Amino acid sequence: MATVDTAAPMPRYTKVAIWLHWIIGLAVLTNIGIAMLTEGLPRETRGALMDIHKPLGITVLALTILLILWRIGHRAPPPPAAMPGWQRPISKMVHFLFYVLLILLPLSGWIWFSAAGYPIDFFGLFEVPALVAPDKALADAMHERHEFLGLSMLALAALHILAALKHQLVDRTGILARMNPF
Repeated sequence: MATVDTAAPMPRYTKVAIWLHWIIGLAVLTNIGIAMLTEGLPRETRGALMDIHKPLGITVLALTILLILWRIGHRAPPPPAAMPGWQRPISKMVHFLFYVLLILLPLSGWIWFSAAGYPIDFFGLFEVPALVAPDKALADAMHERHEFLGLSMLALAALHILAALKHQLVDRTGILARMNPF
């Protein structure tokens, strides 16, 4: 079992990367929760919650682009020395898949609502411009893709959280310190 070396502090992500990680993560989990919990609710209630879901998704997309730009100029710290070699490529793949989903999931929702002819009101501040002209077939296809991507994100987030907890509680690598905003 690996343990954390207390003589040398574990390299951390930058404060900007840490805060973007937690804000994006909480926004994504909130949006998945809203989407799942509103199934079967009356149209009016569901609509009010979707008025939060849609601009929050646009916010996730914008913050993800900001995070990607930040990461271009600020490298991630190396994996913990105690991490077995076989886990390193898996970690890289999971992070890559997160970035792909963090772009495709909100983009698919934006295309879906554009194709359905429904505007996205950004928290009462402005209307997000449509990406495509109304097209029922495209809207239906994007709805299905958006749901699939949402479930994929939920599965990946669960895997990520479980892996972080395993590294922290079982392996005792102190890995959570790398992303602790406090």
